[in-house]
Amino acid sequence: MRTLSTTYRSRTKGNWTLAALLLGGLGLALLFGLVAVTGSPLMVGLAAAMIVGPLLLLVPELTIWVLLIVGLVLGILTGSPKFSKLAWGASLLSMLLLPPALINMMWSKERRLPTFMKLAVLFLVYAVLATAVRWYSLGEFIAGFKRYFQAFGLMLALSLIVFPPEAYERWKKFLLVVALLQFPFAAFELFVLVPMRGGLAHGSDATDVVAGTFGANLDGGSPNAVMVMYLFIAVGFLFARWRAGLLKTGRLLLLTAICMAPLGMGETKIAVVMLPLVGLSLLRKDLMKAPLRYLPALLGMALVTMALGYIYVVVMMKSTPAEVIATSLRYNMGDQGYSAGMVLNRYTSMTFWFGRQGDDMVSFLIGNGLGSSFSSLTSNGHMALKYLNYGINMTAISTLLWDVGMIGCLLFVGILVSAWFAAGRLHNEVSDPGVKADALAIQAAIVLFGLGLVYADSIVNLVSLEIVVALVLGYLAYLMNVHGLLRTKVAVSAQVPRYA
Repeated sequence: MRTLSTTYRSRTKGNWTLAALLLGGLGLALLFGLVAVTGSPLMVGLAAAMIVGPLLLLVPELTIWVLLIVGLVLGILTGSPKFSKLAWGASLLSMLLLPPALINMMWSKERRLPTFMKLAVLFLVYAVLATAVRWYSLGEFIAGFKRYFQAFGLMLALSLIVFPPEAYERWKKFLLVVALLQFPFAAFELFVLVPMRGGLAHGSDATDVVAGTFGANLDGGSPNAVMVMYLFIAVGFLFARWRAGLLKTGRLLLLTAICMAPLGMGETKIAVVMLPLVGLSLLRKDLMKAPLRYLPALLGMALVTMALGYIYVVVMMKSTPAEVIATSLRYNMGDQGYSAGMVLNRYTSMTFWFGRQGDDMVSFLIGNGLGSSFSSLTSNGHMALKYLNYGINMTAISTLLWDVGMIGCLLFVGILVSAWFAAGRLHNEVSDPGVKADALAIQAAIVLFGLGLVYADSIVNLVSLEIVVALVLGYLAYLMNVHGLLRTKVAVSAQVPRYA
């Protein structure tokens, strides 16, 4: 009797399980059918994520691949209204990397967080707590949190999950391919999209659309400066490896020429500032030892900078250097707004914050909550609504000050400063020439991130740039772990291959 009873219960349980699976499958089929009828790419993508998401959660390496493709290659689709929410896909993929990264942090002894990563985690916790104290609405918090931390999972995953060294080599090669892809995409945008916006005669209003795979928007506001920054970072890594004897001169010149070509296709004047910063950052140690030996390199860098300036000023803007400098100073640091519909500029957006928040000690120290200063055509934070069309979120610094206050702003800047010194320590303490080269290139990239803080709000708003920052800092943490700088229990061998 007991056997029969047990068999009956087992069969009944199996039947109920089968029935539940059938009902669940029927429900999902109905749901996907209704979603398909809507014809909305966003809804279809979210429905697909319900199935794909849990699978990617189990395979972090595959998740990173999908994230890199969506964030750095398919970003060109974000300029289309139909695919404008594609960035949410990259954000969700990054979030999927958080659980395995945190599990490794708690249970594994093979990876530890360097100081700059600890500051990043502290910044996240602080930003959430500060927002709770200065609470405005759930919607504003969710949108603000997403914008600030949409690549945070990727950064932690690269730092804490024990991926094989070969995975990092494959990712680095892919990132070089992404840099090379900017040339054909930028050429397409120059010859096809720029004429649709009035041609070169309209100056930056037309050439603004040249942004490679980072998102060409025909309505304006394309992140062309992010493309330029990415290309300079790629060239920085190539040059550092050539300097270390890991890359032949011919290959360096070819790859650099392809990477630099898009810089002359769009009017991104910040390039004439980025180039000397990257060059001096990479050569500073050599210049201190033998300045005359590297004088030709400095002259070459100066000539390229002058050539870019000539293209931007004379060819595209039909102006003179003196006139462009005077105009740029006026709408960047003077009393003129950055654009016709904006009261503030890059400099006054920061001084305006001090004038409005300096007397309110709570707001001065901890801000007004994540998302409070965000402003766009479709949504505005409550502080942005209060100062509508002022442009209080003009730069990352002003955005941080309004959202998380002076404490949060200093924490965020501290992440970059700490990472820069960590890369210097890596360069000084590791003998591997490839690692030393990468450490110098990482420092050059961090210098560009620092420039980005006062140039635009992209570093705390745009998923493509946040992915680039996460890659650089995550890779730095990985190198520090595998080379024993964090006193990890197990150091994974990571030989850097020599490229012919």
